[in-house]
Amino acid sequence: MSALSQRLDTTIRPRLLVVSARFALESYDRQALLPRLLGLPMGTQLPRPGAALDALIALEYAQEAARKRHGAGWRAARHVAVITAMLYEAQYCAEAPEAQVVPLAVGREG
Repeated sequence: MSALSQRLDTTIRPRLLVVSARFALESYDRQALLPRLLGLPMGTQLPRPGAALDALIALEYAQEAARKRHGAGWRAARHVAVITAMLYEAQYCAEAPEAQVVPLAVGREG
């Protein structure tokens, strides 16, 4: 199991966030949404899936920390968008034969 697989396997988030993100996967557009989530300037080449996933994991951990401390800057929609992008990038990486990524775990944490 890779370090990335272990990180995703031990990530537990509230069911509503993860179910919403999985539902949003159907309409996820990597070209349109990934630059906005990562704060990339228009016209910038998108990062490779592994690098994008690393950046999204860091971003999601920051979102989760803000959610837990009831931060004024936390927005559920943005958190769901980041988790959606993480799931998409994890699937994208999993399609490569050398990468094995496990899905985000769902917990009952509130």
